[in-house]
Amino acid sequence: MTNYAEEMMAAIRLGQMDQAQKAFQKSLAEDEDDLVYSLAEDLYAIGFVEESKKAYLHLLAKYPDEGDLKTALAELAIEENDLDLAQDYLAQISENSPAYLQALLVKADLYQSEGLSESAEYALEKASQLAPDEPVVTFALAEFYFTTGQYHQAIRGYRQLLLAGQRRIAKVDMAARIGTAYAAIGNVDNAIAYLEQIKPIDLTIDTKFQLAFLYVEKKADEDALPLFEDILAADPQYTSVYPLLGQLYEQINDLDQAEKTYRLGLSYDQTNPVLYRQAGLLAFKLGQYDQAKEDFNQALALDDQDLATYSALADLYLARHDYDAVIETIGAAQELDLVDPRFSWDLARAYHAKEEEDKAAEQWQAAQVDYPADPDFWHDLADWYHEVGRRKEELTALEKAVDLDPDNFELADRLADLSLD
Repeated sequence: MTNYAEEMMAAIRLGQMDQAQKAFQKSLAEDEDDLVYSLAEDLYAIGFVEESKKAYLHLLAKYPDEGDLKTALAELAIEENDLDLAQDYLAQISENSPAYLQALLVKADLYQSEGLSESAEYALEKASQLAPDEPVVTFALAEFYFTTGQYHQAIRGYRQLLLAGQRRIAKVDMAARIGTAYAAIGNVDNAIAYLEQIKPIDLTIDTKFQLAFLYVEKKADEDALPLFEDILAADPQYTSVYPLLGQLYEQINDLDQAEKTYRLGLSYDQTNPVLYRQAGLLAFKLGQYDQAKEDFNQALALDDQDLATYSALADLYLARHDYDAVIETIGAAQELDLVDPRFSWDLARAYHAKEEEDKAAEQWQAAQVDYPADPDFWHDLADWYHEVGRRKEELTALEKAVDLDPDNFELADRLADLSLD
C-alpha cells in the first residue's frame, strides 16, 4: 500500500511543492489515520502550519471526542494568534481526558501569550501536581520561572531534571539554563561552573558569549579571549563581542590588535555608540586626536545621553587645550541633566586656563564634594591655590594630598617647604 504521507514529506524535501500537495490530498483520502496524525505532527514541526491544521481537522471530524487533536489544534491556533479559538478547543477537554495534562501545558502557553502570568503559573503547577515526575512538565514549569525572572525556582526545576538524567529537552541544555540563571542573579562562580560542563561541540554561540562575559567579570581574561575569538571566527557579525574583545587586547597591551578589533567591529555595525566610544578612547590614548574626536561625536550622534562619551570628549578637549570646547561639551551634557562628578573638576581647569578665576573657584568648590579622597584632585587644587596666591588654602590642600598619598615624596617635600615659609 502506498504511504502518501511519506511521499509528501519526500516531495517537500526535494522542493517539489505541487507533488507534495497532491500527495497530501491523497494521504487525507487514503492513508491510515495514524499516518495522517504523524504527518500532521511532522508538518507542524517544519512550519507547514496550514497543512498541519487541515490534517488535524480531518481527523477531528472522524474522532470528535479525541482530546489530543484538540490540544494540537489549540497549539496551532496560538501559533496563528487566534487565542479565542485556542481557548475554545481547550475548554472542550475535561479533567478526565488523557489529554488533560497536555492541555494544561498548552493552556499555560495561551495564558502567557495573553500576558496572564499568574494564570499560566497556576496551570503549570496543576500539571506538576498531576505528574510530578514527568520531565516535560518539570521543564515547562522551569522555563516559565526562567522567562519570568524567577531564577531560583527555575534553577530548582532544571537541577531536578539534570539529577534525573534529563540533560536536554526541546534542544535546551539544562546546564546552560542553570548557568544563565545563576548569572542573572549575580552568582558568577556557579554560573561558570555549570556553563563549563557543556561540551565545546555543544556550546551555542550565545552560550559561548555568556561564558566569555562571565570570565571577563572574574578577570579570567586568558579564558575569555579565545572564546571571543572563536565567536567572531564563526560569526564576524556578532558585534557584541568587539567592545569586550578590544578591551581585553588593551589590557594585555596589544593596542594594535585592539584598534583593529574596534575598527572591524565598526565595519559591521555603525549603530553601536559603545563601540565608537571605545574606539575613540583608544585613539585618544594613541595620540590620534582627530580620529578620537570623530569617534566620540559619532557616539553622541547615536546616543546623546551617553554620559561617558561626554566625559571622554571633554578630557580630549582639555588635552588639546581647547577650553571653550570643554565648557561647551559639558554644558551640552548638563542641559540634558547628565551629571558626572568630573565635570566640575574639568570646568575648574578650563576656566582657570581662560583666566576666569571666579568661575574656576566655584567649580573647585563644587568638585571638593565629589573628590574627598582623590590625591590627584587635591594636588590639582593645591596648584590652583598656588597660582592664584592663596597660600593658606594651598597648604591645606597639600596636607590633604599628602595624607591621601603618603608615598608621594615630591608632594611631601613641597608641603615641607611651604610649611617653612
